[in-house]
Amino acid sequence: MKSHLRFAYQLTTLMDTKFTIFGIKFGIDPLLDILPWFGSAVGAFVSFYLFWIAYKLKVPSRIYMRMLWNVVVDFVLGAIPYIGIIFDLYFKSNKKNFTLLRSFVNPEILVGEIVDS
Repeated sequence: MKSHLRFAYQLTTLMDTKFTIFGIKFGIDPLLDILPWFGSAVGAFVSFYLFWIAYKLKVPSRIYMRMLWNVVVDFVLGAIPYIGIIFDLYFKSNKKNFTLLRSFVNPEILVGEIVDS
């Protein structure tokens, strides 16, 4: 599970906060929305990896629902041309879901990992 969490962190960073322009951190998620619906579907597929990890860790159902809500909102609003790009610059569903997931992980698993919030 440790390798999944490390990969999930890297994936979350790539999707939501890898780049910075004019003080705005963003990842490839808003760039995927250049292709409405398809880009959102790819982003949602990637987001479900975090959901799968949460399932494996047996997090409480309220956390599943919050994570699912973040993915659905990101998918639906991300599919709207132009608005989806701007929305994804600020919403960062993967980062939100990783933060939810991290709160239920044994801290020893992430020892030595740098996680910016």
